[in-house]
Amino acid sequence: MVPLAGCAATKPATDFTYQDVPAERVADRIFLADTIAAVEQCSPPFSDVVVRRPTFTGAPPPVDGGCGGAIRAGASWEYTDAVSRVTALHDTVVREWEVLLRSGPEAAETRALTATLLHCLDRAGFTQRGPGDPGLESYGVSQGDVALDNAAQRCSDETWYGAGIAAQRLRTLRSVLGRHEEQINQIAKLRPVLERAAVPDGGRDRARFGLPE
Repeated sequence: MVPLAGCAATKPATDFTYQDVPAERVADRIFLADTIAAVEQCSPPFSDVVVRRPTFTGAPPPVDGGCGGAIRAGASWEYTDAVSRVTALHDTVVREWEVLLRSGPEAAETRALTATLLHCLDRAGFTQRGPGDPGLESYGVSQGDVALDNAAQRCSDETWYGAGIAAQRLRTLRSVLGRHEEQINQIAKLRPVLERAAVPDGGRDRARFGLPE
């Protein structure tokens, strides 16, 4: 996409930079999750910024991917400092993202999408179980009822809910990323630092991690 000159003053450059990053690649491209996972021999961290359709039939992957164990403990200061900087930006982005999703217009959109799912559950014979406003929690979704969770998954997949929630989350995440363009550009420069500084020693230890000597 080529931005129009008349829009340059009103639309952040980052919107153009990151709008084409696939939802499943945000953690790798921006937060270097794939590099950290390769070095530390763990699953990719920062799974909470990998935007997918909602899943009600299984536990989400751990946000840290199981990273941060003995390999990180034995790595150089340069490596651990780089990971700390990446993690700090990730945590800031996630906090701001959660605030944005709870804001008036976004919260209203979430409620409207959720109502679609709940109406589907009603038709399937699963009605509100708990007190309070109608919602996933008061309906008992993801609280151990396998039949209910399976029904919620079918409703999510068969209605606009699943695609709509994923689209909203990706749109709002990109909006938050647009506030941090300078920091994201600095984080991108840390990828070779992570690879080079995985351990204090040189080529012999790098080969042990499967990295070029």
